[in-house]
Amino acid sequence: MTKPEFPNDELPMTQSIRSFVIRISSFVILAAPLCVFGHGAEFLSAKLTLLPDAEVLLEVTADYGGNPLIADEAIAKEALIDPVRLRRNESLVPLAALSDVNITQHDNWAEFAPAAYLPADTEAQPHTLITAAWRWRSESPEIVFEMTKGKLHDVLLWTRDQTNPDAPPKWMLLLAGDRSKAIAVHWLPWWRRWQAVMASSALILVLGYFVSRNFTLRQRTL
Repeated sequence: MTKPEFPNDELPMTQSIRSFVIRISSFVILAAPLCVFGHGAEFLSAKLTLLPDAEVLLEVTADYGGNPLIADEAIAKEALIDPVRLRRNESLVPLAALSDVNITQHDNWAEFAPAAYLPADTEAQPHTLITAAWRWRSESPEIVFEMTKGKLHDVLLWTRDQTNPDAPPKWMLLLAGDRSKAIAVHWLPWWRRWQAVMASSALILVLGYFVSRNFTLRQRTL
């Protein structure tokens, strides 16, 4: 079981008793063995896939069949509109500003949650899941997510490195007002980017030369 990482931000004093109880229960469940999980999940599962060339794919999944805080599909979609935000310098960028969202409905928890987080008997139990996905290229070598204060739905953020699929996922539980640790992306150094640009430019020039030369020769033979 992967060791969890929890941010050190304290809960605001204005948090309701109900929200406090939910968070304490969440901690106990996540720290307990896999067998204690029930059918549903009381968090949003945010799967961050690290892709080559600084691209990232964030897939946030809600279980509106077994989550006591999500009664139906409409509430699930509302929870997925703005689950977390990307911290860029001193500002928080909504996911909608990074890319268009792709919404899918399915019943496959195994693909969208780490193994230690899967509900018990996940293959035998029916699930009603909805996933919102955003894909973009990072402008920096590290990314940080943050949840705005007042959010009801906690987020289990976990990473999967596509270039190293055998590596165990790292995960952390984000509560309202929390900020994730910096997550390194597959950032290309500037000199490698310039090499790629120069190589592409050179190839275009060479192709242009041969096409032009071939056209000229054909004109002369006419």
